[in-house]
Amino acid sequence: MIVDVVTTKSPKNRTVLTFLLALANLMSFSVGIITAAILSRYMDVVEYGTYRQVIFIYTTLLVVFSMGLPKCYSYFLARAPIEYGADIVKLLNKLFFVLSALFSIFLYLGADFISDIMGNELLVDNLRYFAITPMLLMPVMGVESILVVYGYGAMVLLYVFAGRLMMIVCTVMSVVVFDGGVTGAICGFVVSSAFSSIAGLWLSYWPFKRVTSYKSNIRIGDIMSYSFPVMMQGIYGFFIGASSLFFVSRYFGVEEFALFSNGYKELPFLSMVIGATSGVIFPEFSRMSGNGDDKRNFVALWRTVWYKSSTIIYPLSVFCLIFAGDIMAFIYGENYRSAAFLFIIVSVIGIVRVVAYSPIMLSLGLGREFANTHLVAAIMILALDVLCVNFFPNIIAIAMIATCCTVFCLFVMLITIAKSLESSLFKLIPLGAMSKILFASIISCLMARFLVHITGITNVLAVLAIGGVVYALIYFPFVSRLGVGYIDIIKPMLDIFANKFKTESSRQLMEESK
Repeated sequence: MIVDVVTTKSPKNRTVLTFLLALANLMSFSVGIITAAILSRYMDVVEYGTYRQVIFIYTTLLVVFSMGLPKCYSYFLARAPIEYGADIVKLLNKLFFVLSALFSIFLYLGADFISDIMGNELLVDNLRYFAITPMLLMPVMGVESILVVYGYGAMVLLYVFAGRLMMIVCTVMSVVVFDGGVTGAICGFVVSSAFSSIAGLWLSYWPFKRVTSYKSNIRIGDIMSYSFPVMMQGIYGFFIGASSLFFVSRYFGVEEFALFSNGYKELPFLSMVIGATSGVIFPEFSRMSGNGDDKRNFVALWRTVWYKSSTIIYPLSVFCLIFAGDIMAFIYGENYRSAAFLFIIVSVIGIVRVVAYSPIMLSLGLGREFANTHLVAAIMILALDVLCVNFFPNIIAIAMIATCCTVFCLFVMLITIAKSLESSLFKLIPLGAMSKILFASIISCLMARFLVHITGITNVLAVLAIGGVVYALIYFPFVSRLGVGYIDIIKPMLDIFANKFKTESSRQLMEESK
C-alpha cells in the first residue's frame, strides 16, 4: 500500500499532502512568532537581541554544516524502492551525526571568536550552553522529508505540533515563570530540542517498520556528488542571509539588530506555503526526471504549483504590506512599530518567490547553475553592504540591498529554468491569473484599510481583525468575478476527506452488522 502512495501520487493527493505540510509549517512559524512576541515583551532589548543572535548564528551556520544533505532524503528516497529506504536513511543519519558533532564543537570552542565578531560579550556563555543543540536537531533534519515521500502527511503534522508546543513551553516558561533571562531561554530551547530529537529518530524509520529492508547500492560518494552543488549554494546562501544581519549587528549595535531581526523577516506564511509545496513537488520532479518525462510535463506541474501558491501568497502578502505597522505592533509591541518599513521592503520578495526553485533545478541537473546564481548574489550583497556601512550607514539601505539582490537572484534562476525546459517566461508562469489575483488583492485591501480608518478604530487587534474580515468579504467575490476559482483548489481536499469519511463509516457499519 505504501508503494502505491509513493509511485502514483495524483494531483488530488498532492494537494492534500501539500495542505497537511502547509499546516505543519504554519505551526512551526506560528511558534516562532509567538515565542518572539512573548520574549520581546519579557526581556529587555539587549537580552532579546542576544537571544536572536544565538538563533541567527545557529541557523546561518547550519546551512554550511548540513552540506546540502537534507535535500538528499527527498531525492534518493523518491527514486529508490521502499525496500532500500531504511538503508538510505541510516547512511544519511550517520553523516549527520558526524557533521553535527563538528558543528557543536565549533560553537563551543569558537564562542569567544564569534562573540568578538558579533560585538556582544553576552554571546560567549550562551553559545556554549547552546552548543549541544546541533547534535540533537541535525540528525532529525530529514524526518519530515522521509514522511512526506511515503505519504505520511498527518504524521508530519503531529510531529511538528508536538515539537513546537514543547518549544513554547520550555523556552517561554524559562523566561516568564523562572525569570531565567536569555540563558533560561537558551536552556529551554535545548531541552525542547532533546524531545524533538528522540521523537524524530523514531519516526525516521516509521515507514519501514513493515517492510523487508535490503542494502542499497548508494554510497557516500553518490550522496556527496549530488549534494555538492546544494552545499555550495548553502554556503553562498549563508552569506546572502547572514551578511545583512552581520553588518547590522557589527556596525549598528544590539538594539538596532533586535529591530532589524524582527522587521526584516520574510512573511511567515510565505515560507510555510513554499516549504510545503517544495516538500511535495521535489520527490515528484525527481521521479519525473528519473523516468525521462517530457519537458512539457515539468512546465505543466510548475504552472499548476505556481498558480495555486499565488492564490494563497498574494492576498496575504498584500494584507501584510498594507497593515504592516499594525502587524508589527501586534506581534512585538508598539516599540517595534517602526520596523514596519523593513517589513514592507522584505515583503516584496514574496511576489517573486512564489515557488521553491531548487526542486526543479536540481531535478533537471541544474545544480551548478543554481549554486553559481547564489554566488553572484552573495558577492553583490557583501560588496554593497561594505559600501553602505562606510558611506551611507542606514539599516533601511541594508534592507534595500538585500531585497534587490535576492530578487535579481530569483529572476536569473527563473530564466535558467525556462531555457532548460525550452520554454519562455510567459509560458512558464501563469501571468494572466497572477495579475488578476494581485489586482483584486490590492484593490480589496485598500478598500478594507480605508473603511477601517474612517471608523476611527485604534486598537491594534481590532484593526487587524475587522480589516481582515472586510478584506475577505470584498476580495473573494471580486476575484471570483475575475475568473479565479478557489473552489477548484479546495475541492480536491474536500473530496479526499469525504471519501475517507465514507470509507471509515462503511467499515464501522460492516463491523456492527457482524
